[in-house]
Amino acid sequence: MARLLLLPTLAWAGICSAQELAPRSQWQASSSSQQVATMAIGHLIDNDPKTVTGGAFSPGHWFQIDVGRPALLGGVRITWDVSNPEGYTVQTSLDSKQWDVAYTMGDSLGGIETLFFGPRGARYLRVASPERTSDWGVSILEMEPLDTRDSARVAGLAAEPSAALWQGGSAVTIPSDAQGRHVLAIGLPRALATAGLVVDWADSVHGAAQLEVQDADGKWTLLARDPQAGSRQQSWLAGNAAVDAHSLRLRVEGDAPSVQRIRLLGPAAVMTPMKRYQVAASGAQRALAPASLLLQQTYWTAVGVHAGVQKSIFDEYGNIEAFKGAPLVQPIWRADGGAATGATGQPVRHALRDGWKPMPSASWLPQPGLELRSEAFAIELGGQPVTLVRHRLHNTGTSAINGTLTLAVRPMQMNPPWQNGGLSPIREIAAEGRTVSVNGRRLLQSLTAVDEAGAAPFGADGSSEISAAIAGGRLPHAQSAQDADGLAAAALAYRVALKPGASSSVVVAFPLGTAPAAVDGSLPQAPPLQFADTAKEPDAHFDALAARASADWQARLGQVGLRLPDNSLVDMLRAQAAYMLINQTGPAMQPGPRNYNRSFIRDGMATSAVLLRMGEASVARDYLAWYSAHGVHANGLVSPILNNDGSVNTGFGSDIEYDSQGQYISLVADVARLDGGPESVRTYLPKVKAAMRFLQELRERTLVPGYMAGHPAPERFAGILAPSISHEGYPAPTHSYWDDYWGIKGWHDGAWLAESLGDPETAAWAREQGRLLHDAVAASIRATMAWKGIDFIPSSADLGDGDPTGVSIALDPTGAQDVLPGAALRTTFARYLDDVRKRAQPGALYAYTPYEIRNVLSYVHLGQPEAANELLIGLLHDRRPLEWQVLAEVVHSRLRFPRYLGDMPHTWIGAEYGRTLFGMLMREDDDALSLLPGTPASWLAGDGMSVERLPTAYGTLKLDARQRDGVLTVTLGEGLHAGTAVRMWWPSRARPREVRVDGRRVDAFDADGVLLPRAFKHLEARW
Repeated sequence: MARLLLLPTLAWAGICSAQELAPRSQWQASSSSQQVATMAIGHLIDNDPKTVTGGAFSPGHWFQIDVGRPALLGGVRITWDVSNPEGYTVQTSLDSKQWDVAYTMGDSLGGIETLFFGPRGARYLRVASPERTSDWGVSILEMEPLDTRDSARVAGLAAEPSAALWQGGSAVTIPSDAQGRHVLAIGLPRALATAGLVVDWADSVHGAAQLEVQDADGKWTLLARDPQAGSRQQSWLAGNAAVDAHSLRLRVEGDAPSVQRIRLLGPAAVMTPMKRYQVAASGAQRALAPASLLLQQTYWTAVGVHAGVQKSIFDEYGNIEAFKGAPLVQPIWRADGGAATGATGQPVRHALRDGWKPMPSASWLPQPGLELRSEAFAIELGGQPVTLVRHRLHNTGTSAINGTLTLAVRPMQMNPPWQNGGLSPIREIAAEGRTVSVNGRRLLQSLTAVDEAGAAPFGADGSSEISAAIAGGRLPHAQSAQDADGLAAAALAYRVALKPGASSSVVVAFPLGTAPAAVDGSLPQAPPLQFADTAKEPDAHFDALAARASADWQARLGQVGLRLPDNSLVDMLRAQAAYMLINQTGPAMQPGPRNYNRSFIRDGMATSAVLLRMGEASVARDYLAWYSAHGVHANGLVSPILNNDGSVNTGFGSDIEYDSQGQYISLVADVARLDGGPESVRTYLPKVKAAMRFLQELRERTLVPGYMAGHPAPERFAGILAPSISHEGYPAPTHSYWDDYWGIKGWHDGAWLAESLGDPETAAWAREQGRLLHDAVAASIRATMAWKGIDFIPSSADLGDGDPTGVSIALDPTGAQDVLPGAALRTTFARYLDDVRKRAQPGALYAYTPYEIRNVLSYVHLGQPEAANELLIGLLHDRRPLEWQVLAEVVHSRLRFPRYLGDMPHTWIGAEYGRTLFGMLMREDDDALSLLPGTPASWLAGDGMSVERLPTAYGTLKLDARQRDGVLTVTLGEGLHAGTAVRMWWPSRARPREVRVDGRRVDAFDADGVLLPRAFKHLEARW
């Protein structure tokens, strides 16, 4: 509970009562972290709800207001942007040195939060990060201190228990009015826009509750009600629309109801259909609710065919969302005479077919002796992709088992509200025979005979929500239902009788069609399913189609010629390639199956680089042709984002992400180096030259006289690329070195392309421009470090901030390492590794993005392969689920923490993994092919490792390597270009006592490795 301060002295009380809050014009805002101008701290108090300020919010960080003079504060009103922290403290001070906690928030709702606390004399008000948090950055639109005149007053309660009621502490019994009714009357200081109240009950002994609101004319009206006495620990008493409330009145039935805490809801926290569904799920049938409906984080993977318009997602509990925005289909088991149960909260085992194919399964025990295994895959049937799901029940015990497997069709997406998802409106639903149709479209067809079907609307306050019928073992008689709020549901029931050792299955198919979604998000009707062999049992049909899908994936990606002692690393690589193909829509590569309907050149370039090495060169070539046709403009600007239909994305920042210039040129060069040679991309040379001309223009914008002259040390901006928002840490245009590293890469690859295609004049120009940018970036980094007084590599010239993940690309893949001061580079990544290691401490809280996988190769370039392997293994530990080889865009230390995790499987991150794995095995330097540059000793143990059929810029690599008893043996096969120089790196980074190449002794080697003028057949090094 927050510390509730009494006034220090009567004299001070008198002073404060006379000192009301100073006018807003006298307030001053400050924060613990610097931001770009568009997110300046002054926006915190400018009374403009459209401007935003932001900053770090790790332990020790804060936002603060000096109200100009001492006043008696009684609360604060915070308008959060989309990035609000889960927890924070509100602190007050008279001198900005000694701080007292006024309020502790542990479960922020975001939006507009109005917090009331006990009266206290203060001049400074601070919102501060707690000592332990995983929130890594927040943004606020407005923050308004409230003096005691603006505090809420609870009738019948003194100041201290009233403050405790808002904070949450000792339970408060709701007083009785003259008629003996339990009423909590709340007077607000002024008309406040609100949706209502959240009430946390001290126990379940309370009756129905209702909330009334008083308007400016003194009229009371009913705002919300919770009729379910004692079934929930929390009542969300919100109206369907916000109201301007002068007073609120909470009425509760029953004897002496106790309240733990009340919260005033912001105007946006209205009772939406999704919220009603969540409230209903928190009641008596909680055990049947999908995890996200209970505000728990859920993880999933993608199921689909290559480049299909629609992809399915299958979650860790065996639930399926057939296409984007489709209703969730959930398996529920009910034993005869027993309780019904879903998988939420149960231990679940996961697997992918053969360890890597996008054919996931989830297995759990609905009751002792019974295993339920749910598995999914997609295949093309009759010209359309179809997702098939099988729920297989197996009696592992010694007694017969009888019960019912029910498939519930729920009006919710798998993506929860905090993931840009939420409701999947079902206004009409029909369960007829073996088919379920939603809003007039066939959703699924059951290959297994259905024993019972039913449908139901939500009903008043969830009175007819279908979970109760499933739990009771009797589905609604109606087989169709309508619900104006989109909360209808249906269920299919299958009777199961299993002898010991026996199994029974339910197989359903979801037709996805080939048409894109309509403007309103609805999916057109799919062609009817016509299964080729209806004589087969559903199990046999499922197995036959699954075998065919498995063979298709094997043919595409199963021949990857890579063997490591830890085969899961190879499975991870293959899985990422499969997910890349599934996430693709037509030729457009996109990084996720749900939150993306567009293609970023940075993602597509990285994805193409991996697919080129995985035998999918034609996919990369198709993407290059598509992006060249739509994304490269006459002036040379490369649009950073294209929509899947090829149109240019016009959202904010779509024309100011300048890393796209270098990335496009690199894409062309990658295709040439790894598939067909420079001549095969000649047609793209004019667009490459145009992109380089625009790259030169971007640099020249910072060379105009007086550029950034009003800023300290303006020399740090000279000659680098113009500001953009391309590095994702910057929501406003910033001079990000990320762009410059890609610019250096673009000039390098552009020069190579031009030279290779017989255009020496363009090549010379590109090399000169690359040198000029290179030198300017090197000077800028040093100038920024001097201006900021830092000993690490800054990420931007504007802020001098640190972000190792943004620095890492200077080393790989852009090859710009020599612009970085060596000592600062080592310091940057030594500190980063220390920070990562802290995540392993007991109880550590953290959040990060697995983009950090790209940092692994930084340690390779720094000559630390064991550190590289340590980081890689640590990051891969956060695959969720581990066996599905899935990495989300954001990882939270708390597995069920309901916060944004981006999309999953996120295949830009998957591409970074593929690039990292290949980069630990080999690297294409300008002067030689580097072998085993980041290979840790563990990869060479036992039978060692092998590489076959790996495309490189120097030809096809075939390699076998192992190390035993202090002897490293490496064998190269045919395939490298004649005259290829080879640099062999020692994994131990220790000088061997002897090296022999093809039987001949070699003496010119050191502790790092040996450079050989041509490829060898056999190398042996002894320590």
